[in-house]
Amino acid sequence: MDLLRLALEAIPLGLAAALTPMLAALQILIVSQDTWKLRALAVALGGATAFLGFGFLVLAGFSQLPVNPSVENSPAGYAIRLAIGVGLLLGSVWLLRPHPEMQQRMEVRVTHYVTDARIWIFFVLAFALSIKDISSFAVLLPALHDIATSPANIVGRSLVFVLLYSLALLPVLAPILLRAIFGHRVVPNLKRLYRFTVDHQFKIVGVMCILIGSWLTISGLIGLF
Repeated sequence: MDLLRLALEAIPLGLAAALTPMLAALQILIVSQDTWKLRALAVALGGATAFLGFGFLVLAGFSQLPVNPSVENSPAGYAIRLAIGVGLLLGSVWLLRPHPEMQQRMEVRVTHYVTDARIWIFFVLAFALSIKDISSFAVLLPALHDIATSPANIVGRSLVFVLLYSLALLPVLAPILLRAIFGHRVVPNLKRLYRFTVDHQFKIVGVMCILIGSWLTISGLIGLF
């Protein structure tokens, strides 16, 4: 798989992994406060630690597979796509159902910590919210497999890995950038974004599962058969 194709296929998977609504809601809520910098940094580090730890572990495992010399994906790569795609589609059935009580519990938990928690709690909470978001880790698997088994040189594969994770970590990075660039002026918009994210958290992930799940399932089937 050449470097350009590797990068192009990593982009939608990185964006899909970025759809971690409660992690994003936590960071948005924090940067909407007057004292936000250290807390936002702790959340960013917590989320990044979870995502990158998973990524390096998976890369280490996939690196044991033989390098795929073809521009096309390997049978193992297509099988991973198919399995993840079907899993996402099945998961979307549950996600698109109403979950008002669970949604309320999650929001109460997040807002409670934002009120008076210590800095290290934000790191732990962001780490926990990231680890619990199975769909984000699932959509990273095909991209990590392709990066690990690509015949591209280490520099090229490293750049694609950075691209993938820059997109996946948008929930904890983008709010910081918005607040840093626009200052207090962006707070009203951030609060509206927080409300939308919390109110539609399951639907957001459910729609992602349908779109990315369909793409991975179809591409996996086409590649295998």
